[in-house]
Amino acid sequence: MRTPLPLRITPVARETVPSFLARLAAVNGLSTRDFAVDMGFTLRRAVELETDTLGILAVRGGLDEKAMRELTSWTGSSVGEVRMSFRGEVFVSRALRNPEVRGCPVCLRQDAEGHPGRPTHAMAMRGDWQLREVSVCIRHAHPLVLLWTEGRPTDRHDMANQLQSIESAILAGKLEKKQIEPSAYDYWLDDRLATGKDDTWLATQSLYAATTFCRLLGAELLRSKASHHVDAFREAQAEGFSVARQGEGAIREALKYLSGQARGAKDEPRKAFGDIYVKLSQLYLKEEAFSIFRDFLRDEILANWPVASGETVLGKVQSERHLHSLASASKETGLGSQLLQSLLREAGALDEDKARPAHRRTFVAAQYAGLLNEIPTWVGPADMRAELGATVTEFQTLKDEGILVPRTKVPKVKNPWRKQDATQFLADLQAHAIELNSQDKAWETLQLARTRSGHSLRDILAAIGERLITLGRCDNGYHQLMVLKSEIDGFGKRVDPVEHLGLIPAAAYARTVGFRGQNGFISFIEAGHTPARRMAHPRNGLTWYYLSEEDIFAFRSRFVTTSMLAEETGRHRNTIRTDLKKAGLCHFAPEGVDFGAVYLRSDVARLFKK
Repeated sequence: MRTPLPLRITPVARETVPSFLARLAAVNGLSTRDFAVDMGFTLRRAVELETDTLGILAVRGGLDEKAMRELTSWTGSSVGEVRMSFRGEVFVSRALRNPEVRGCPVCLRQDAEGHPGRPTHAMAMRGDWQLREVSVCIRHAHPLVLLWTEGRPTDRHDMANQLQSIESAILAGKLEKKQIEPSAYDYWLDDRLATGKDDTWLATQSLYAATTFCRLLGAELLRSKASHHVDAFREAQAEGFSVARQGEGAIREALKYLSGQARGAKDEPRKAFGDIYVKLSQLYLKEEAFSIFRDFLRDEILANWPVASGETVLGKVQSERHLHSLASASKETGLGSQLLQSLLREAGALDEDKARPAHRRTFVAAQYAGLLNEIPTWVGPADMRAELGATVTEFQTLKDEGILVPRTKVPKVKNPWRKQDATQFLADLQAHAIELNSQDKAWETLQLARTRSGHSLRDILAAIGERLITLGRCDNGYHQLMVLKSEIDGFGKRVDPVEHLGLIPAAAYARTVGFRGQNGFISFIEAGHTPARRMAHPRNGLTWYYLSEEDIFAFRSRFVTTSMLAEETGRHRNTIRTDLKKAGLCHFAPEGVDFGAVYLRSDVARLFKK
């Protein structure tokens, strides 16, 4: 039965198993290798912390379970392929095992001072020195220095032999450097390793991922500021920690700052985020501990770069495009970037920042998907006339009176019309028409009626909608729509009894301000939201709603439509709709009753100067 050795030592705080083994061997007058063999194991097995070996070492060294647990926790033990458990945290092996062995020469010198035996019998190697993210001894405010370099693990961990070769330099203080002031990061890391306590947001994160990300983030922030530091490694740790300790909001702001610095024509995410992007997209791509940091970076990339559907960003395939850029939209639509830029600016998708390269001038893809899909289908005047079945003069009148409106006012667009507008307009009119004999001379086209009577086409169409003028059709097409000459001749006279009161039909006024929807404005009136008067029509005796100038003033003072805003501001209706949508303004809909695209003027006043 094995018993404790007569000559034993007490572990130093944070000491490692190989260090304790070497010192125990030395006080018993043996080399580390020979002592291990005498104890029934090899140095390699001790370095690898095999269970049986640790059991022997505990008994022979007179250590209880708590003392052995402390030694092994500061040494680091394998927990799987290239993974080690260290102080209750999981790190990749390379974060703890390195051919270059560092340490604090002041700690080693003070270990030896006052010791009656050989100095190396007292010099203890601390476990925190192994961790590559540790770069300073908090106790002595001294930077860790390179003690030796050894590729073979067993030779590297033969502590007594390695320390013996530099013993005189340690005792003479030749390895010691100027003191440095530990940063908040240094204190945080030291305390978390020693106690596990952490009062920052990083407490919820793996220490391996937290320390790595702090360094990567700090390095990129310093690079973006063109900072030059004596110790870039430690400065990067401190800079990144000052941000990351605050949590998600601060980290996202820092990443946003970095993306904002990338304004070059070829500045892709790799250029903007440097090693943060490289490491998270390659080395740490499948590391679960880094998932939250990948999420932060991915979100920032998707918020600033036009990533197409199907592309993979930091390990995730994008199911849909979030952003379009001027360049990507130009490629998809086949339109030149300059022309498309004008269209998108008109629609409110792009700002005035022309300094940014085309691939970084972005907008929300879903919000303008309809417009981009629609642009290639736009047609010119000839196709629009053909769809309507109208003559050149008829089409020009429809355009001049604002009855048919092109999709854009950009002068360079040769095809600004949408066929659906012609189709819908014609269908709405034909729904009111009765079938006619093309030889009936009592009828005339809408264009002729307008020219002969002097009434505007808009008024004639409004009267048709109010059933005040009968509409007929000889065939399909706008040119085949007819009105009775007699009704046109009497149109002005018939409305005189109402007009002399300064009244106009409510339905007709609704069209002039773009108040859409069947009976929408009438329902609006009947709900009591705007004043009007109900009167019998002088011709057919039916009762209709009419508006006085005072009624119109009351409506316009309180409410506004997109057509009214276009008239008042001179801006395109598409741009106005976009601005309203961005501002999150909803239709005026008391008690959930939606009357269409009408808004409270007080709600939209802050968006428009006029």
